[in-house]
Order: sequence, then structure tokens, then C-alpha cells
Amino acid sequence: MTDNSGILYKLALFKQRYTRGTSWTQILLNFGIITANAKLFEDFFLIHLGLTLPMVIALSVPAYIIICYIIGHFDEKSGFWQMENNLNYRVTPYSDEMLTHVREIRKKLE
Repeated sequence: MTDNSGILYKLALFKQRYTRGTSWTQILLNFGIITANAKLFEDFFLIHLGLTLPMVIALSVPAYIIICYIIGHFDEKSGFWQMENNLNYRVTPYSDEMLTHVREIRKKLE
């Protein structure tokens, strides 16, 4: 398959770690965005809903997490997630070695 050394390997490893890091960073940044928006609309929440800033943050962060989870769950159950993953083959085709291994496994199962 691929070598575990060389510049391309190091670049691919860096990209994987970077991508994972940006994913987790985005989660933290979203909490900051929620807090900034709550502060921006603090008067609205207080006047119209009677909620203070800590109350808005305490309600909005769990609501954000739950809503994201529900959307992700629906995405997975609807099959869109799988369809999207299947399209990865167009961009990054499987290697010949991987296809050979898959065919060998398929023959053993039959």
C-alpha cells in the first residue's frame, strides 16, 4: 500500500491530525459564537423573555448540542451520510491492493 516514511506520509499524517484538530476547535468556537450572540441580544432576552445572560447560555449550549446530534442522527438514518461516503471513491479511488484484498475476502465468504 503506502510507505510509512517520506514527505508524502508526513504530509498526510499532518493533514489528518490538522483535520481532527480543526473539528474539535470548531466545536469550541461554536460555543464562543453562541456566547457572543447571547451577549449581543442580551437586552432582547431580558426584556422579552426575562432571561439573563447566564440563563441564555445555560439553555443555548445544551440545545445546540442536542440539535446537532439530532441532525447528525437523521443524516445517518436517512442514508445521506452513506451516500456522501460512497462518493468519496470518485475523489479518492481505492488502491489496487485494497481491491485485491476485498475480492479475496469476498471469495472466501462465498
